[in-house]
Amino acid sequence: MTTSITVCLCTYRRPHLAETLNSLQQQQLPDDVHLSISIADNDLLESGRALVEAFQQHSDLQVSYAVQPQKNISMARNTSVANARGQWLAFIDDDEKASPTWLATLLACARQFDADAVMGQVDTRYPEQTPEWISAGNYFSKSLSPTGTHMDVGSTCNALVKRSVLPHPSAPFDVSRGTLGGEDTTLFHDIHARGGVIVSCREAVVSELVEPQRLNRHYLLQKATRIGETYAAIFFTPLSPAGKTVQFLKAFAQTVIAAFGAVLLRPIGKKHSFRYVMRMMSNWGKVRYFFNTPPVELYK
Repeated sequence: MTTSITVCLCTYRRPHLAETLNSLQQQQLPDDVHLSISIADNDLLESGRALVEAFQQHSDLQVSYAVQPQKNISMARNTSVANARGQWLAFIDDDEKASPTWLATLLACARQFDADAVMGQVDTRYPEQTPEWISAGNYFSKSLSPTGTHMDVGSTCNALVKRSVLPHPSAPFDVSRGTLGGEDTTLFHDIHARGGVIVSCREAVVSELVEPQRLNRHYLLQKATRIGETYAAIFFTPLSPAGKTVQFLKAFAQTVIAAFGAVLLRPIGKKHSFRYVMRMMSNWGKVRYFFNTPPVELYK
């Protein structure tokens, strides 16, 4: 029996899309696996069309290209899912490159652990102009638990999921998070809450090239704050008033502790102290949740 996989890929004005597509063309898959690609361009001007058409000229893969004109990452992801035909959906970002065994390894891991979704490893690549304190601190790295570890959240930067476990077959991503981010974390937590099995797979690797405009203190702090806000929205919302009070006090205390840590470590170098600044802002994001503060919009 043939297993069908569709790679769902969203893009927005990134020339790197060509490298991402070429890495998908080079996937080494078993003979019984059929691969296709569903691309959603979130640019009204269709800036990705030329790159996709150039790729199609030398590729035998079935490629769907559609435009989602409204600037909303959740709507774009939903468009890519709606046009996908695979039993399994794989997700990768348009600033990433997949290793040749990426998909085969994700699928083998799903079968080995009888999983509904698998999260793979993302290795970070920094451009030459990266400030030394950022590359030394490796603040854009993404950690992943050992292979086979059960998870309650996930990310679309490197994932494989059964279409049958999506909360909605063609629109699984929450459009209210379309300018905020965290829509993928919310989706995978929803799958977990419904009884879906999510596991990690360190051997399924993609590499991510950090965009130059993100290589600064402001973006890192905005992202850390948004991560805290997303965490709170997912895990604190279902709690009782007493439970929320406990989490508020804990988040506030951790904010203060991280702030002191940043100050104490500053004399030995920004590389060390800034990690505590990010922890401070992540916990501050949790605190903001309790005051209904307008959330950080990373994709506005």
